[in-house]
Amino acid sequence: MKILVPVDGSENAFRAIDLACRLAAATDELLLLNVVGRGELPEELQRYASVEHIEGPPQWQYEQVVASEMISAALERVRTQGIENYDTLVRTGDVAKTINAVAEETGAELIVMGSRGLGSLMGLAFGSVSQKVCHSAPCQVIT
Repeated sequence: MKILVPVDGSENAFRAIDLACRLAAATDELLLLNVVGRGELPEELQRYASVEHIEGPPQWQYEQVVASEMISAALERVRTQGIENYDTLVRTGDVAKTINAVAEETGAELIVMGSRGLGSLMGLAFGSVSQKVCHSAPCQVIT
């Protein structure tokens, strides 16, 4: 079974990684995905970069540097749990649509993600990423 795990550096994302690792058998594959939103640097990326003391790159590189840091932290968590069959991916686009597109493209049979990430309170008014993913996912979703 291929399990897609979107990561954003939040504690809920780390809990989702832990659950995905427990679900993964020796033959299962985890795909860790970070989606960089389009447009202005999202508040969650600014907050993550600040907490992790990431400085220096120009704006056009900033998102990829932060995304790489998030993927590295997620990958370390996976490795400490003994999972050997994994891959990573960073994409740019609308976060919920991109998660679902990657699930379809890769043949993921399950998406495991946190119910709340690093996003702002805007999600309460306009719907969270996890709600949007659940609504149109091409496979089962655990939040």
